[in-house]
Amino acid sequence: MGKVWPADSVARNVSTTDLSNIVSLDESPLAEGLIYAGTDDGLVQITEDGGKAWRKVEQFPGVPQWTYVSDVFASPRHADTVFVALNNWQRGDYKPYIVRSVDRGRTWTNVTGNLPDRHDVWAVVQDHVSGNLLFAGTEFGLFVSVDGGTRWVPMKGGMPVIQVRDLTVQRRENDLVLATFGRGFYILDDYSPLRDITAATLGEEARLFPMRDAPLFNPVGLAPAGSAGIGPLAGNWTAANPPFGAVFTYHVKQDLPAETTLVLTITDESGKQVRRLDLDKTAGLRRIAWNLRSDPALAPTGAAPNGAAQGGQGPGGFGGFGRQAPPVPAGRYRAVLGRLVGDQVTAIGTSQTFLVTQVQ
Repeated sequence: MGKVWPADSVARNVSTTDLSNIVSLDESPLAEGLIYAGTDDGLVQITEDGGKAWRKVEQFPGVPQWTYVSDVFASPRHADTVFVALNNWQRGDYKPYIVRSVDRGRTWTNVTGNLPDRHDVWAVVQDHVSGNLLFAGTEFGLFVSVDGGTRWVPMKGGMPVIQVRDLTVQRRENDLVLATFGRGFYILDDYSPLRDITAATLGEEARLFPMRDAPLFNPVGLAPAGSAGIGPLAGNWTAANPPFGAVFTYHVKQDLPAETTLVLTITDESGKQVRRLDLDKTAGLRRIAWNLRSDPALAPTGAAPNGAAQGGQGPGGFGGFGRQAPPVPAGRYRAVLGRLVGDQVTAIGTSQTFLVTQVQ
């Protein structure tokens, strides 16, 4: 007769218990040995000495006990702060649950805020620069909070309704990478303008947000993979590259009057205007790319003035077909929003400076 192992026995490829699988594991990037483990039976286990001793958390404010821990995220800003996302879908409860602790899991605050019902949460991350900037991946998409979790707003930008299962931040470029269930990866390029979104900035007539520097190189001759038809014929799918040039993010509080044009004026270090772009003047948060070329001396008939079409990259964006203006030299530039009425431009809000850097 074979030997019957106790329930807590450890054996290769054999679970030691019916539940208690570790679902998420994260070590603090600021405190060596501080590790958080989330399990599928609703527990968060915490060690501060690299695993020699553990303490257990099994109750969270506003969360049903034993709710599946879908994600733990140790703050990149504060060693004592950790975020936990919990998901109770296995019990027919599709409500979202996110909690935060600022004392290494000894006490907790619910930061689910106004996340909608039936948006059970799979992942949560905190920005490494602004502690109040949070992202949450839910059953149906991506949400962002700029106030530490009091209010959440859905982020769409062309994304389909989709389950966002994991999130990570590429710090150097300030990109947010999303892993979805069944539809691959999505990348939100340079989310850093979100750090400056507050009730005050959204209350301004229009606001131009800080931006990252723009690399200058020759894009001529660069074609996306599969552009000759080989990729699609082989069953390969390719995505477009990010827009070339300087990318500006701006917000308009409410639609500007019909007689007013919203413009973006770019000047060099001497204060000389090198480009002016016409912008979308309707209310909302928007982006536009400048192709790093100066204002064309002569635009061809039918070309969009100042390259306004397609974010400054359409017909006329390169000075028109066959008449492209030269690229600007590497250096520091300044951009400012303005109201154009007739031939008079009135600046709106603060300007932003950025570098155009030459890529060798």
